[in-house]
Amino acid sequence: MTAAHAGPPFLTDDPEPVELHHTEINLALQATRAATRSSGSVGADVNYGCAKETQCHFAVPGAFSRAPGAGLQAGLGDIELGVKYRFINDEDSGFMAAVYPTLYFPTGNASRGLGNGHAQLLLPIWVQKTSGPWIWDAGAARLSNPAAGARNSWFFGLLGSRSFGEGLRIGAELVHRTPQADGEPTTTGFNVGAIVRLARSRNLLVSVGRGLQGVSANRGSVYIAYQVEL
Repeated sequence: MTAAHAGPPFLTDDPEPVELHHTEINLALQATRAATRSSGSVGADVNYGCAKETQCHFAVPGAFSRAPGAGLQAGLGDIELGVKYRFINDEDSGFMAAVYPTLYFPTGNASRGLGNGHAQLLLPIWVQKTSGPWIWDAGAARLSNPAAGARNSWFFGLLGSRSFGEGLRIGAELVHRTPQADGEPTTTGFNVGAIVRLARSRNLLVSVGRGLQGVSANRGSVYIAYQVEL
């Protein structure tokens, strides 16, 4: 089974949609090393401002997995389709909130460790408070997963980030997830990362982290992406 995830370069997403009729493309590599296997993906996700206060999301990952005795497996992963809708945007207080339902289609080969085997539905709510150069994002998400041996699970995240001019933002997050499958632990972990402006409408997104509780599920993780804004 594969874990659903949220916005780059962090797991905690933000409630701000892409501007109307604008596009954001992330060409990304992500990987996690666990006690029994390493896994991740290389691919592209596209976010488009498809309506007022609304972002449409589509992602096609190339998944990879390496487990003892199985060697390296690689192929198409589970395709993502989602819609983010911001229902609160109070500019005076700096507070906003959004929902972001996302469906994960079982296009990856579960027997090779490249997919979940059944469709998954992620139902999150994200909130944000801005105060000067600081931005605080938080949220909770329910993942419904009917795959054999899987459990429906909860994700909670808190992210604080600070801008240093227009070219750099640095952040750190704490995340917590209930067990996603029978025999798996509850996990808590952290990530630190940055968004670096390389040129106009071109950004580098990077984060690294690891588990603090249930460390066997995340002994180390990395995310790196080249972002294009159109």
